[in-house]
Amino acid sequence: MRKGEGHTDGHILLGKDRQKYFTHHTTSLYPYLVGDPKCVGSALDSLERNGNIGQTDLVLKPPTYISRYVQTIYRDSETQTDPYTPPYFVNSGETPELLTLTSLSYKHGLPAGLFGIEKIELSRKRREIEANLKPYKDIVNDPIQVSKRHKILEDLESREWCFRNKEIRAMQTVRLHVLIQLLRKRTQRKQEVINKRLDQKWQECCAQKEAKLKTIKRNYIEGLRKLLKLRLSAKESKIKRDIIGDYAKPSSQVFAPLTRFGVFPDRSCEHFIVQNIYLSSYEGLIALEASLPRYLFEPKIRMKLPEMYTKDGFLKRDYRHQKELAELHNYMKRTSVSTEDKTLRKPRFLQKIEKPIPRPVTPDIVPLKSEESENHELATIILQKLIRGRAIQTEMYEAKDKRIELITELRSTHALLQDEQAQKKREKLQILTRQEDYNHLIHQECIMENILGRFECDSLANMLDFLSKELDRLIEERRIHALILLAERHRRIKEAEESGTRQKEERRRREQDEVFKQLVKVHEETVDGYLKSIAGLAVDSTANCLAKEEISKLAQKIEHDVQLYELNRDELKSDELAAELIHEFLIPYVNKNSYELNKERRQRKHLNAAHREIWGISDDVAKIASNTMDSQMKHQETSTLTLNECNSQLQHQVLLIETKKKASLPTADVQKHYDDDNRGDTDNL
Repeated sequence: MRKGEGHTDGHILLGKDRQKYFTHHTTSLYPYLVGDPKCVGSALDSLERNGNIGQTDLVLKPPTYISRYVQTIYRDSETQTDPYTPPYFVNSGETPELLTLTSLSYKHGLPAGLFGIEKIELSRKRREIEANLKPYKDIVNDPIQVSKRHKILEDLESREWCFRNKEIRAMQTVRLHVLIQLLRKRTQRKQEVINKRLDQKWQECCAQKEAKLKTIKRNYIEGLRKLLKLRLSAKESKIKRDIIGDYAKPSSQVFAPLTRFGVFPDRSCEHFIVQNIYLSSYEGLIALEASLPRYLFEPKIRMKLPEMYTKDGFLKRDYRHQKELAELHNYMKRTSVSTEDKTLRKPRFLQKIEKPIPRPVTPDIVPLKSEESENHELATIILQKLIRGRAIQTEMYEAKDKRIELITELRSTHALLQDEQAQKKREKLQILTRQEDYNHLIHQECIMENILGRFECDSLANMLDFLSKELDRLIEERRIHALILLAERHRRIKEAEESGTRQKEERRRREQDEVFKQLVKVHEETVDGYLKSIAGLAVDSTANCLAKEEISKLAQKIEHDVQLYELNRDELKSDELAAELIHEFLIPYVNKNSYELNKERRQRKHLNAAHREIWGISDDVAKIASNTMDSQMKHQETSTLTLNECNSQLQHQVLLIETKKKASLPTADVQKHYDDDNRGDTDNL
């Protein structure tokens, strides 16, 4: 921000970040600078307030933007950016096909591949078909045409849907292949890591084994050496008796001789037998016992009970086994006693049924009967007995039939012999074991069925969930696709409308910018010219002073070096030094300049072609610029050649003078002087 200027409005861009808000570099065709755009907003506001924009007649002028090229040391790949998209406008009544590709951008569909070309062709066919269709407002009253139109549009939608399905399948296959490759790479990496670990572990084990073998061998050798040393020392040494040591130790042969050496210490031991009256007879023992106090007969040793439990209250393993064995022994004893009792015990329900005492016969008065009546009576009595017996028998059979299950149970369990009971028990145990095995198998089958059912249910649930989600996704995708088509149609209509308004606004903005530039141009040119003149005078004065000082210093140094070189002057050495300097510095410099000139000539053709393609309207301007550039380049070539010739002549004369005065001048100093001279020449150019 300049001194003396204040903030006039909130939208004025000032400060060090002002260049970030510019779109591209602008250069004017005029020799002076164009107005600074930092006060564009304020100028436009003032013009609108004064009403000058509506009253003035605006005339369109050619564009004021020119592309310049710069020679850099960087490669094209390092400076490549996104492709440049120039501004465009659409004429009324035209719908260019490029506007349908606005969704594509660099690295996002561009440059187009085979798939992008197919999509473009499909959209082109769709537009052709839609263009051939009659407008809907013309066929509203014709249901046949409306149905045909709907059918055609449905066919188009189905084709696009099939194309989208193919695209999705292709993407899924590509993703599947990528996933398979990633999984293979992961398995390979894992296998490599496992192999490395195994190799490392194998090496460690081998190293440990070798170390152990080394230690074993070393110990073996040390043991053999010790044994050999002991054997040699035993053979060589003759042990002498140490009398003082024998008498100093109570365990020596003097105090406790061994029997194998011919000494019997138990001989004549009867001298040490104690004769006591209390120990030789029973009465003496009783008297000795009566004389002793009672506490001597009570044992004072208390046996410590073993600790069966730990500090945490758990039973130890050994005592746990002992406890289990004791419980098993008690159980076996109980079972044996119960079996013996069962074998000796009689059946509980086996009872003797006593018949009741028959009642005495009731006396009657027996009348006198004849033989025939007696026979009839006897016959009736016999018949009554038979009927009564038969009735009792039928009652017994009926009762037996009613209680046949109880009778069979009593016969099978209580009224049998011991062998039969044992047989029944064995059969019962077999049946129970079979039932348990059968129940166990049924339980295992149930468990397996439950597990399989759970797996099947999980798989079915996942499959149904996946299918339902896919169905929802497809339905949603179709709905979104239809919405996208409608939105795309509305967007195209809006873009066409907005493009017209945008072109009008841009045209109006360019006219206002040109008016503002023409107004502000005079003030900016005067200020810039004043600043340039002041800066030029200051630079020239400082450059002259510095050049005089450097020339004086360089002349003194050269004179001193020439005087030193004159002392050891040699003609052959001086000629060789001059030829080497010319070959090392002058010839490469000339070759470099010629190569750069040829390169610029080759690149100028491509630049002219690009200008003709981009700026079709300003071909004349480009031709004029190219002609001026050719003339400048030719002039530059001639000037560089003349300057190079002059420079080479001057340097040759200086070298001849130096070789005459001093032949032993270091090559480093000469090269430094030569570089300084070349740098000065290039600055002048």
